[in-house]
Amino acid sequence: MMLAMLHVAQAQEAPSRPAVREVHILHADSLVGGMMQGERVRRLEGNVRLRQDSTFLQAHRVLQYLDRDDISFFGNVSIIDQGDTLRADTVHYNRVSKVGRAGGRVELFDGEVLVMAPSGIYYVDEKRSQFMQGVTLLDSTSTLTSEVGTYWTEEERALFVGDVSLFQERTVLEADTVNYYRATRISEAFGRVYMDQQNRDNLADPPSRTLLFGDYAYNEEETNRSRVEGQALLLQVQADSTGAWADTLVVQAHRLWASDTDSLQQLQAVGAVQIWKSAYAAVADSVIYHHVPSTDSTDARDILSLFQEPVAWLEEAQLSGDSIRVWARNESLDSVFVKARAFVVQRDTLTSRLQQLKGQTLHGLFEGDSVQTFRVGPTAEAIYYLKDEADQPDGGVRLSGDALLFVVKNDAPQRMEVTGDPQGTYYDETQLPASFQLEGMRWKPEERPAKEDLLTHPIFQHRMTEYKENQHTSAQVPTSQE
Repeated sequence: MMLAMLHVAQAQEAPSRPAVREVHILHADSLVGGMMQGERVRRLEGNVRLRQDSTFLQAHRVLQYLDRDDISFFGNVSIIDQGDTLRADTVHYNRVSKVGRAGGRVELFDGEVLVMAPSGIYYVDEKRSQFMQGVTLLDSTSTLTSEVGTYWTEEERALFVGDVSLFQERTVLEADTVNYYRATRISEAFGRVYMDQQNRDNLADPPSRTLLFGDYAYNEEETNRSRVEGQALLLQVQADSTGAWADTLVVQAHRLWASDTDSLQQLQAVGAVQIWKSAYAAVADSVIYHHVPSTDSTDARDILSLFQEPVAWLEEAQLSGDSIRVWARNESLDSVFVKARAFVVQRDTLTSRLQQLKGQTLHGLFEGDSVQTFRVGPTAEAIYYLKDEADQPDGGVRLSGDALLFVVKNDAPQRMEVTGDPQGTYYDETQLPASFQLEGMRWKPEERPAKEDLLTHPIFQHRMTEYKENQHTSAQVPTSQE
């Protein structure tokens, strides 16, 4: 039977009820009326096509309930509305609310995005779809999966909840909840956040990855900028000559900002910052870190700037001051500058005594792995312990002057020079004061960050547990044991 623009019969409406938009039958091979479980129904069979305003609905079979506002569609169902196409095995549609509840191989396609799930709800007027029982979103640049999700086609926004994974060109993002804006490729993540970012690798540096963990994350895929908050942890790893991943930088803070371009990788951290790197460790309230990748003509360089009560440990030396800046080249220390209230404590590895140096500013140079030269001034002071020919303790010297030069080799003092009004006092080993230290000295090696302590972060440990259980998953955390 061919039916064209035949109005579907409407049930009697109460006076207070809003006007119902009519559903028109465009085509059906057959139409049969009757009763089903005490209700008046109309069955439409064979290539059924209906229209309500700008919404087109089609299926193999349709069941219309004549005394209520529900219509059920069965078999290869499609709801097409202004560029959106919802497909499913079954859809139960309310003609008043224009809400369709779909089940069985549910797919939503808007011309650019495909969303798939076993079941879903489509809100025609709101251009909003809810998906349950495991949902996947696909477009040209991203794949998003979760237990449940909502997608707004006009806003181009997805809100996915429950074991969410977002795969993009350079970033894998996993969290309890993710809010994703397709047009800008911006994502917000909440709860047990993990990000794995491939760093730029078109320069001479070996391939590297930045792993971020926290309670909240914000990521801009287009600009390669990220922010992590709440127990934030950054772990940077780099491939060695065998292809195994080795830890190169670990940072923990309340908040972290990271960005990556061809010419510069930058990190900012705020709030109880702790840093571990193979060449040094540090704590501060505010940190800025730059990594300049190597090129054919330049070495890779690191610049670490520490602010607000910073302390840095460089080999056996502990440095403090109002601000500290550390330079490294090819993963080896190059130089350090301490501004205002500079204080150096150097542990002698043979005697375990603490050499001390303080002044307004400090410049330090590192030659290879063995020689350190510190220049302090003005208003410089030092305590310098002596050793005899057998490397046994042999008294100490307290010095002061306009400037001091202190040279250390293999963690042992080699030379001390004083310029500008030098003054000094020598103490025999038997005459050393009980408390022989400069005012303001604070030696606390127990505060030095250690990688194994930073990696007790709960989200990192959660990820490592998953890694051990699912080593085949591509988005797992790399470790130096891989």
